[in-house]
Amino acid sequence: MRRPQAKRARAAALCVCALLACVAVGGAAFAPTPSAHALAPEKVSPARPLQAYLLTSAPDSLRDLRAHARSIDVLYPTYFDCSIPGGRLAGAAKPEVDEYARAQGIALMPRFNCQDGATVHRILSDPALRAATLTRLTAIARSPTYQGLNLDFENDGAGDREALTGFVAALAERLHAMHKRLSVVVVGVSEDDPHRSTGFYDDRALAALADTVFVLAWGAHFERSAPGPIAPLSAASATASYLASLPNAQRFVLGAPMYGMDWPEGGGPAHPADAYQYQGIVALAHSVHAHVRRDSASQELTFDYTDDEGASHVVWSMDAIVDAALLRIAHAHGLATGLWRLGEEDQALWSSSQIAPR
Repeated sequence: MRRPQAKRARAAALCVCALLACVAVGGAAFAPTPSAHALAPEKVSPARPLQAYLLTSAPDSLRDLRAHARSIDVLYPTYFDCSIPGGRLAGAAKPEVDEYARAQGIALMPRFNCQDGATVHRILSDPALRAATLTRLTAIARSPTYQGLNLDFENDGAGDREALTGFVAALAERLHAMHKRLSVVVVGVSEDDPHRSTGFYDDRALAALADTVFVLAWGAHFERSAPGPIAPLSAASATASYLASLPNAQRFVLGAPMYGMDWPEGGGPAHPADAYQYQGIVALAHSVHAHVRRDSASQELTFDYTDDEGASHVVWSMDAIVDAALLRIAHAHGLATGLWRLGEEDQALWSSSQIAPR
């Protein structure tokens, strides 16, 4: 599930604080009130610090880390990627990020990101490339700056399920021998079906091998789909319930997204969406004089508009209210929580009762 690289809205240069006051829904503030029923917790559970991704290509991500460091206990900086189609590991650490996180006592686990399915398959199936990747990742983890690594392989098929599990087993063995930790990314599901594309991930097996499994609790609608809610609460609840039923349930981290998407002309492969961080969504809504409403089922914000060229657009977005609801669902099931990604999110989230300082 590709994580969108969020854009800035056309009006992003405007003061976002002012926009929050002036964008309205029937006279209300930008974020319409949710229904109490939809956000009711299943049971009381204590808030926890967050795990969070930092996008090193976005300066706002580091600024956001500095603002909220006390609420983050594990940081996944996006340092390393796979070259396409070769599959070689590329990228470098950012000393500024490392130094700040280390000074704040935040666990640092750099992310190795590979979201091209064909390249993931090659890493897992080519013996020489597999061995070279394991060796390089082990060398990175050896740094005293890092507590471990985050492995993010996506968009491969169910045919590589055992190969992924084997790769994670080999990497976990190497890291654990150095007293380092391994975090693995998986796509959220409500049941294990090895024959679907999500069958690439054997959640039960991966949780037995890795120290944490970061679950992407979103993607109901995505860049090349039709428009719709990004992370419906009903789907997140089903995913959390499934994870809580598995052995090593305490190792799962339910991840919440903090962005919005703008689909032109009905979306789909021919009309892919643009992604915006929340502040960009606010600016966009203001610039097109949108009537923003909160969807009663998903609790996400949505609006539509017609651009200057006459193209129709549909926008769906997360905000602090719906993200807090996702965190509440995770805590109610005894799961840890995480965010994709720091930077230009709805800052009201940090005042949520679902987030505790370290």
